[in-house]
Amino acid sequence: MKTVIPFGLMLWALLLASISFGETDSLLIQNNIPAWVKPVLEKSEMAQKHQILTDFNPFYFEADFTGDGQVDIAFFVENKIDKTKGVMIINNVKNLVYVIGCGTATDMGTSLSWTKRWFIYRNKYIMNDGNKKKISLKLPAIQLIRTDTNSLVIYWTGKKYKTFLQQS
Repeated sequence: MKTVIPFGLMLWALLLASISFGETDSLLIQNNIPAWVKPVLEKSEMAQKHQILTDFNPFYFEADFTGDGQVDIAFFVENKIDKTKGVMIINNVKNLVYVIGCGTATDMGTSLSWTKRWFIYRNKYIMNDGNKKKISLKLPAIQLIRTDTNSLVIYWTGKKYKTFLQQS
């Protein structure tokens, strides 16, 4: 009987800690994202289907990804149904939500769960040394790092987001 009570208390403490951790993530998101993003997340069906993840530091990026003169925001997300991962970008001017990955094909699969780090990519070109392909960029993009030699760059074409496999 003496071992049952401490075990029960320990189990209860672990359960409480896991609930608190989820609330902390929610509070982290609510307390740190720009005010203009909150109504978009609440109203968009696309945003409702995805959970913002806070695994990376920073857990979101702000940059003018579409060249409209306004700062957009990007989150690393997980599809709530099939648990695939990807990037959600919200356009500040039109309040449009774009999701790359999360079940949709990219140059590196339908889930971006392999991502180890991510950055804003500000170089003027993206290149693939393997096939010598090169694309010019006019705007910041998002780079998802898989290995030291493999990454995926998400960039705006002027009409939509595309991905590019970067290998060196």
